Amino acid sequence: MKLDEIDYQIIEMLQTGERMSNNEIASRLSVTEGTVRNRIKKLTGGGFLSVRGLINPDKFHDRQLIFLGLTIAGSKDLETVSRRLSDLPSVRSVCVVSGRYDLIIEVFIEPHKLVNFLSSQLASINSVTSTESFICLESRSKWI
Repeated sequence: MKLDEIDYQIIEMLQTGERMSNNEIASRLSVTEGTVRNRIKKLTGGGFLSVRGLINPDKFHDRQLIFLGLTIAGSKDLETVSRRLSDLPSVRSVCVVSGRYDLIIEVFIEPHKLVNFLSSQLASINSVTSTESFICLESRSKWI
């Protein structure tokens, strides 16, 4: 699927965080509401866009945002491990990265539950050989 300028403009408007209806987007782009509705449906169906509410993790005092750098046993396991990690309920995102780690995952859990997450959920994935934890103390412009 190839995106055009209207697709990119719709995505950009939705990324601002400003709530706007399809009619408002259509008006700003000088297209019909049906065009916007169909484009958003095409973009979400194609995996280019997800429309959902995001939260500011700093406002939730019953949860902690933690980034984990993971090393896995072999690069042949990257796809399987990343898929299994993304299925864990506390995991918000999984990124295959270059450098010191093979994966960086973002976890949003109850405070003081990191040991439990590491020893139960993460330990169930055999290919993970080491982890390093980075607890987010405060964030700017971070929405999950």
